Amino acid sequence: MDRDLVRRDQVGKSSTAPRGKNYLLAIAINDYQHCSKLSNAVLDVEAFIEVMTTRYHFETAHITLIKDTQATKRRIEGAFDRLIDLVTPQDNLIVYFSGHGRYHQRRGGFWIPVEAGKGDEHWPDYLSNGLIKDYLSKIKSFHTFLIADSCFSGTLFIDKSKEKFSGDRRDTEPSRWGLTSGKKEIVSDGQPGQHSPFAIALLDVLHKADQPIGVMRICDMVLEKVAANAQQTPMGSPLLVPGHQGGQMVLYFREDEEAIWAAAQAAHTLHAYTAYYEQYPRGKYRKIALEKIDELEEKGDWDKVRKNRLADLLRYLDENPRSPFAPEAQRLADALKAGIPTSRNEPEPATAKPALIVPTPKIEIPVPIIPEHMVLLKGGTFEMGDVMGDKEFGNEKVHTVTVSDFLIAKTELTFEEYDRFCEATRRDKPKDEGWGRGKRPVINVNWFDAVEYCNWCSQQEGLQQVYRINKTEVDADWNANGYRLPTEAEWEYAARAGGKKVRFGNGKDIADPKEINFNGSASSKKSYSVVGAYREKTVPVGSLNSPNALGLHDMSGNVWEWCWDWYTEKYYSNSPAKDPYGPIGGIFRVLRGGSWNYDPILCRTSYRFRIFPGYRVDSIGFRLAKH
Repeated sequence: MDRDLVRRDQVGKSSTAPRGKNYLLAIAINDYQHCSKLSNAVLDVEAFIEVMTTRYHFETAHITLIKDTQATKRRIEGAFDRLIDLVTPQDNLIVYFSGHGRYHQRRGGFWIPVEAGKGDEHWPDYLSNGLIKDYLSKIKSFHTFLIADSCFSGTLFIDKSKEKFSGDRRDTEPSRWGLTSGKKEIVSDGQPGQHSPFAIALLDVLHKADQPIGVMRICDMVLEKVAANAQQTPMGSPLLVPGHQGGQMVLYFREDEEAIWAAAQAAHTLHAYTAYYEQYPRGKYRKIALEKIDELEEKGDWDKVRKNRLADLLRYLDENPRSPFAPEAQRLADALKAGIPTSRNEPEPATAKPALIVPTPKIEIPVPIIPEHMVLLKGGTFEMGDVMGDKEFGNEKVHTVTVSDFLIAKTELTFEEYDRFCEATRRDKPKDEGWGRGKRPVINVNWFDAVEYCNWCSQQEGLQQVYRINKTEVDADWNANGYRLPTEAEWEYAARAGGKKVRFGNGKDIADPKEINFNGSASSKKSYSVVGAYREKTVPVGSLNSPNALGLHDMSGNVWEWCWDWYTEKYYSNSPAKDPYGPIGGIFRVLRGGSWNYDPILCRTSYRFRIFPGYRVDSIGFRLAKH
């Protein structure tokens, strides 16, 4: 039979199928330590995650992404172990592997983890066909869909005896399906910075589906598209693992776009339009949504400054000279300068009285109180991006940015500080991986943990909280004086000691493991790094004693640092020139600085990393900032 889109009568009947959680385990490796590096594995998997979270019913809280140096055999096995514990018979699971594969005539197929070599003595270091099948058989999901984009992947999982079949395949019956990028053959990774031929086809199918789509149709369409344009032959069929009972997973869309757009128009609020745009960043009404968001944000800014504070009015005019509110702002500012009442409808007094002349008081400009653990950065204009001309990545476009004065912590937040927060709020303390707590940077904290800590810290010191938090919806009051995360622009300005032309966060252009905690092994060597120790864990903050000119420690290496901003690849092309706060929405939040387990290329001050805000891992922490 033709494996077409799931028929509408089948979709209606599928309402009786279990409606549990949709889990996704995604593994992507570009930067192999001993095998040849790939160009697009991470890009492919992240694009897959984006379409699954924006078009289909996959939530970031149920997605595990393991990539590059994280993708060791131990961690991949650990991720499968967690799924065995988490996934119930009502849940569905997709596993996506993108990386190197290897085939042995007698031993079968293998996935190659990041740390494994390529000699014959390294076979035990791989993840075998049998091991993966064993894990999948122990995960009691209703539907499982395995996707493998690697050389020789067709030999790994496909049950050749079930390659041809007929009959309806409904999502009301359990299933175990696989889709691989090729048979027993080498497959293409694609041109650098693009997607592999397999990923191009898969993403195209998922983006263009106009009704719920089953894995049978996905397999057939991907096979057809790839076979027509590349020298490889994808395979798709049930897997040779227990649990397949003739069904298929069906990918259902999120709530209808038209309904969400109608609700946004009815509410006509910043939150409603932003919610639409976040769910449908490529949606039919995206341009109108962005216009409404800009309009409402501008009105919100105007509402804040129209209270007749001269400094706010002048700042508003400087930043918004073409705003429709600019004439009114200018009128109010001129009136305040002249001492004229600013209300147009203010009544005249019945009887004029002689004016009382009061001497103008001397204005005392408050000296900012600088906490001992922070440094004051005077604002300024600098060239943000790849000023060193390394040309490593396409998202580091050099552009001019101006930042205002701000304070930033001298070190990354420590376990000692974060543990007090956990004790006060009665929450579980994050794991230290056995490396120790105290002065080591806190790890295993996600973006939401970080902003909650900022608000708690502000409350402890009697400061105005910056963040308004409603579950996973977080807004910022940029006029508040409390603690917060730095913006991406502030972080880079600070890392480069006020925007100086330097490559690393300690003010130097060469990364030395004695001064920066990163992967200093020979396999990670760059022209701008020195081979040395690879500690494979964090070190106490500031212990390497290599701060930059402002006295900021570990701005490169040790742990990645959360920033406020949402991440988009091309944000630098249209970001505001003054105090940019990042895109209005997105899937990922920005991380900066590199970490103990990453190569020097990723520890450069211009490198932009991104990850899901709900992601906790042993290489991510944060640093405080404030006005």
